Amino acid sequence: MVAGLYSLAIWWISTAVIIYFNFQPVVRLAFFLTSLTLAIISAFMTVKYRDDESIMGTYITFTGALFVWGFVEVSFYTGYIVGPPVRPLFTIGPSWEAFHKAVHRSIYHEMLIMTLGLTALWLFRKAKNKFGLYTFFILWFAHQSCKLNVFFGVSNTGSEFIPDTVSDMAQFMTVTSMNWLFPFSISLNTIVAYKFIRHVKDLAKPAWQRIGYILVGMMALLALVEHWLLVLPLNESLWDVVVPYIH
Repeated sequence: MVAGLYSLAIWWISTAVIIYFNFQPVVRLAFFLTSLTLAIISAFMTVKYRDDESIMGTYITFTGALFVWGFVEVSFYTGYIVGPPVRPLFTIGPSWEAFHKAVHRSIYHEMLIMTLGLTALWLFRKAKNKFGLYTFFILWFAHQSCKLNVFFGVSNTGSEFIPDTVSDMAQFMTVTSMNWLFPFSISLNTIVAYKFIRHVKDLAKPAWQRIGYILVGMMALLALVEHWLLVLPLNESLWDVVVPYIH
């Protein structure tokens, strides 16, 4: 129970903080550098505890991976690690041209994630505590899946959370009720969440592993909720409390 609440709280608070500071141009560079510093420290701690078979080690690797991913998000939305500018689109809706330009516009961002992912796979290939690795890849999957669904079309694109640094990304978002990819994304996300959550009740596993599965499983469940919020007929988001302070 405590692990689930911790996972929920740190995910919501960290996301709210990122959204808020992305809209504060005066401290944007300081926020980026602070996030980078935290990511470096977190990566070091996550690697240091990758063989730690304790409850504390589980929390550290999970939290460390979350902070590393937080830097990935910050580096993109502050506009420091994105991609070269592209010419504006003159068409509406998803197309090969739009997809190519969207990838080009975010290529450095994608290269950063790929580099971090491959490095994590190598560092954790023989690790006993892989919950940091699981956390990073669940966040990566959710991130890519949401981006693709927003590209192909959803009801709630979340364009109100895009700061001026990457405001041109809005041209790659499509507003429609649903798209062909969404059912596959939801199905795969549900399977991933189930794969982790099912281990929680396995009393044969040590406590540190069961807590790890709770932490990571909650991330998968939250990713599932985020996907559903893309298409549900709602006028609210999980971070509406932040909106008055960013516009």
